[in-house]
Amino acid sequence: MEFHVAGVTVSPIALILWSIFVGYVFSTIGAAGGILAGVGHISIFGMKKANIVKPMNQMLTLVSPVIAAPLYFRERRLVVPAAIALGLGGIIGALLGSWLSHTYLPDMKSYKPFFGAITLFIAGRMWYEMLPSVKEKQKAVKKANKAFEDKVKELKAAGKLNELKEIGVQFQQMGLGNNVFTFGGETFRYNAISPFLAGLIVAVISAALGVGGGFLLVPYLTSILGFPMFVVAGTSVLSILVSSATSIANYIKMGSNLDWAMLSFELAGVIIGSYLGPVLSKYVKAEYLKGFLAVVLTYIGIGYTFGAIILKATGVKII
Repeated sequence: MEFHVAGVTVSPIALILWSIFVGYVFSTIGAAGGILAGVGHISIFGMKKANIVKPMNQMLTLVSPVIAAPLYFRERRLVVPAAIALGLGGIIGALLGSWLSHTYLPDMKSYKPFFGAITLFIAGRMWYEMLPSVKEKQKAVKKANKAFEDKVKELKAAGKLNELKEIGVQFQQMGLGNNVFTFGGETFRYNAISPFLAGLIVAVISAALGVGGGFLLVPYLTSILGFPMFVVAGTSVLSILVSSATSIANYIKMGSNLDWAMLSFELAGVIIGSYLGPVLSKYVKAEYLKGFLAVVLTYIGIGYTFGAIILKATGVKII
């Protein structure tokens, strides 16, 4: 099927299947959805116009939070005040980032290396976090994850998964300063100013790349704020909703077009994948989620940053 605005001919079935994968990954780990959407648009489906790819990527990451966030909220796996602070900062960052990218990264030649370099940097950070010496410093996080995993198994055996929220996020203190909540029997603290500033910075970069920003938010929430992985995905996808919507609107205002026919098939797949993510993620260990994300980011980062050099030297095309 030919899609005139996107400038490609693609099977609708391929669009749906890839988008199911994108939605599943994004809603499961709260990251990489926009990156995978970009890989699909650029390398699999062959889109050539960077300023069309960017908002179309973000359209897919916009739908996933709408589907996934209520499921995480129902199970108390979402830190709402932190997500709101990230989102507020994201409004400012998205406006700035989309303008910079539309103006200074208008084509694939300038866009792809930037996409790859940022992704590869984050991948390196993720691998660092999985070193035994680093993981040892996150005992509270590990205890909370283990408690949640054990409770899932217990409630599943008893047929009472609806009671899962009892060990979920419960706030003891909220405000503009220090915030305190418990999860899985462990206590976590953060300052509200930190996620606001992080949301602003992440949105500048993610809007410039045309992605959701989860690949930056997940390391921030796990490494800097020290949140347990089982609440990171929900918190990440909710905050992305605000910044992505702002970025898309600004790209359209600056003249970017969206291929709504192509998006109709992609959005259908993302909706399915986004529903499956929260449902299935309870049965996958937190370390596996982070490990999968690191592998994905490494492959994409190398391909887009050094792909041209590798192709010239070896004749092998990575992405």
